[in-house]
Amino acid sequence: MDKTVTFLTHVNDAFESKYIEVRDKEDRVYSNEIVSQLPNVGKKHPQYHEWMMRRESAIRFTKYLQNKKIDYCLEIGCGNGWFSNLIANNTTANVLGLDINLTELKQASKLFTKENLSFAYGDIFHSCFKNKFDLVVFNASIQYFPDFKAVLDQLKFILTPNGEIHIIDSPFYTSALESKKAKERSKVYFDKTGVPEMVIHYHHHDKTEIKDFDILYSSRKNIWKRITRKRDSPFGWYRWTNKNATSL
Repeated sequence: MDKTVTFLTHVNDAFESKYIEVRDKEDRVYSNEIVSQLPNVGKKHPQYHEWMMRRESAIRFTKYLQNKKIDYCLEIGCGNGWFSNLIANNTTANVLGLDINLTELKQASKLFTKENLSFAYGDIFHSCFKNKFDLVVFNASIQYFPDFKAVLDQLKFILTPNGEIHIIDSPFYTSALESKKAKERSKVYFDKTGVPEMVIHYHHHDKTEIKDFDILYSSRKNIWKRITRKRDSPFGWYRWTNKNATSL
């Protein structure tokens, strides 16, 4: 039986309408059949190489979960739910996928129906949760938040004492100047795509903002895969632990 999406805040489609429009133009509005198999896709899939890189990130993360005791996990920006489902399949934790993209949330709730997995529509700054979380994950989603520090300050209220925040497969630039250049490239891209309004929803963070995070993966350290030309994520994996709460 299909689960329903829980609503934690009122629906505002200002972001979703432009996001889905871009996704559609990029051929990223996937069928149920494709979403149910992610991160695995066929070699003829237009984003095959990208998904092979994201698959490597997913494998690393599920291995990490094997050594963790997690009761509650929150994925922010879960989209069509494939990664939340992966977490639910690799832990006994209660997993909540959160987004403000109702189109993909409905798809997620239809496809992924494990007892320990649920999906909710909600703005992280205005959502109330029944419990605190041992693990909060951003998988290719932190770039949709304009104020990185504000997000972290908000999350400290919903983390357990030893809770962790993980950021995976999102770019962090080496300096404010590089972030500015990336912003200019994004503007050109969205103009070219025909959805220039999307530029106000896509943000560019630099590495000074994650100075209190541990680096669990860096593409620069992955020399062996470079030698073997095995595709892997060009983005880092960063972890912040609530033990350092004073750093927020």
